[in-house]
Amino acid sequence: MLSMNRRIWLLLLGFTLLRLLLAAILPLSPQEAYYWSWSRDLAWSYFDHPPLASYSIRLTTALFGQTVFGIKASAVLWSLALNLIWLRLIVDMFADRRLAFWSLAALNVTVVYEVYGVVIAPDAPLLAGWAGTIWAVWRVSQSGERRWWYAAGAFLGLACLSKYPAALLGPVVLLYLLASPRQRRWLTTPHPYLACVVALAVFAPVLIWNAQHDWASFAFQSSRRAAGMGQWRPRYLVELIASQLLMATPYLLVVSFAALLRGWRERARVAGDDRSLLLLIAGAVPLVFFAAASLRSLVKMNWPAPGYWPLIILGVWWILRERGVDRRFAIGLASSAALLAAAVALIATPNLPLGDANLWSGWQQGADRVARIEASLRARGEASFVFSPSYKISSMLEFYLPGQPRVYAQDVFGQPALQFDFTPLERDLKGATGILVTDDRRESKVPRELIAPYFDSIELAESVEITGFGRHTRRIDIYLCRNYRGHPRALRKTKNFAVK
Repeated sequence: MLSMNRRIWLLLLGFTLLRLLLAAILPLSPQEAYYWSWSRDLAWSYFDHPPLASYSIRLTTALFGQTVFGIKASAVLWSLALNLIWLRLIVDMFADRRLAFWSLAALNVTVVYEVYGVVIAPDAPLLAGWAGTIWAVWRVSQSGERRWWYAAGAFLGLACLSKYPAALLGPVVLLYLLASPRQRRWLTTPHPYLACVVALAVFAPVLIWNAQHDWASFAFQSSRRAAGMGQWRPRYLVELIASQLLMATPYLLVVSFAALLRGWRERARVAGDDRSLLLLIAGAVPLVFFAAASLRSLVKMNWPAPGYWPLIILGVWWILRERGVDRRFAIGLASSAALLAAAVALIATPNLPLGDANLWSGWQQGADRVARIEASLRARGEASFVFSPSYKISSMLEFYLPGQPRVYAQDVFGQPALQFDFTPLERDLKGATGILVTDDRRESKVPRELIAPYFDSIELAESVEITGFGRHTRRIDIYLCRNYRGHPRALRKTKNFAVK
């Protein structure tokens, strides 16, 4: 019979090989294409998010090429790092390899953690940095060695270099230190505060970029979002809960909330157990924060992701201690695995008609048609460029067009375009023919009157119909926009704002 230690390593190897396989067969998502486009223009940071995800894409595409696998390989690496941190945390915290095996099994059939094991986004390095911070804080608690505070600061810096919600780790650690009588003494030492200095040093690229760009990213992610939270919108909380049934899977969502409720009911006992206390606070803070935010604003389904894994570990610990691996636990994990398999099958099925939910199908075909139109214009001596009314379409076209040329977005007609507003212009586009690409999703529709002032004429050149199983999946429309009057940024530099 295999030892538990060997079972753990076979489990991690199996899931890593599965992710590598999925990275080779699953389609590229528009978000991944967007972050990949950042990696081609390395900067201290970016408008939407800090840079770590794009830095890692730059590394893996240098190793594996500018391919879908090259992009997704960065997510596989971050997921492997996350699993190794989880393993070390559980073994250090509970000295129980049986718990480590079943906790890792549960975490790896949770949709949200498997998604970010194959889909690269800021959440992938965020999760690894978040888990690393909690592990390092536990090592401080367990060993009493102050050096672990500096490891915690480094992990916190990496989490913040991934995504801004990592700032919630500050309240997590502070609440833990305040709630634990044994750990409260650290607040009177310089080490937690010096750890924050370490984190700030790691986070410095984001500060530099924001200082160079009038603090645009901080404003976008803070004050501008807060401005939209003026009214009560309880339906957003209902939508958030419904989305978490998919992201955490129903069974593991119940395990998470059961752990949270039990921790609250037994708070007097939990206060005497630093293991339970740290995991409960690490899970509760992000979940409560985003649940509260959803009462006034839309909270995306991936945002609460850092809150589930500590509660799943705690819930599995209580289950194994009280019932063992019983039929209910086995069926629960199997149901989560089945939901994960169904989600993978949906995404892997080519051109599946899912309405606006299918963001990934058809862009290779669309790019092929655009390339033919570009070649025709070039043969007639016409300069051209490609643009769209959506960062998602622009990023997908940039990836799939031959030679992966620069593609523009709403910045071409003076509308906010996220990171596209900060990407340097490669050439003077004035007088060129713009190839406008849209599709039939709601978010891609743009009033013609916003585009028309920048061109002499706009005419439909071609439509591409994408179908699957005999049903409509997507329609891609390609327009020729003649004689571009100039990019708004170039016009501002020349103080020529005359767009008729």
